[in-house]
Amino acid sequence: GYFSLQVPAGLTIYWFTSNTFTLLQSVTVKAYYKANPPKIELPDYWDALDQDPDSMSAEDRRKAAKAGLNTGPSFEQLMDEAKFHYVVERTPLRADSTAWERVQANGATVPKEMEQWVNSAKSVETPMPTPTPEEEPVKV
Repeated sequence: GYFSLQVPAGLTIYWFTSNTFTLLQSVTVKAYYKANPPKIELPDYWDALDQDPDSMSAEDRRKAAKAGLNTGPSFEQLMDEAKFHYVVERTPLRADSTAWERVQANGATVPKEMEQWVNSAKSVETPMPTPTPEEEPVKV
């Protein structure tokens, strides 16, 4: 075309020969495989892949996974599962710790500012106080 006349002659010759070679190679390969189709032996579990992966046996799923086929959960299923979580209520560790028992046995006093936090270990339902901006920071 017109563009090939605007570039050096060597580049035009290169484009022409490489495109001709690529076209001939493609036609030759297609003609060969049309005349000699390859014999493909499918694995035994191939028909099982049309089934739901949950209905496949564990061995079939293992073989399919080794072959690189996805038989596990989809991304959407993983995301649906991740949306749900369970909250297990537990007592704070400090309530049952031996270190806290030693502190109480030695008669140590709890600073006023921390009394509610320490007492919250006894009742988990008690909400923690929210500091307001007007409160002064505690100077130690």
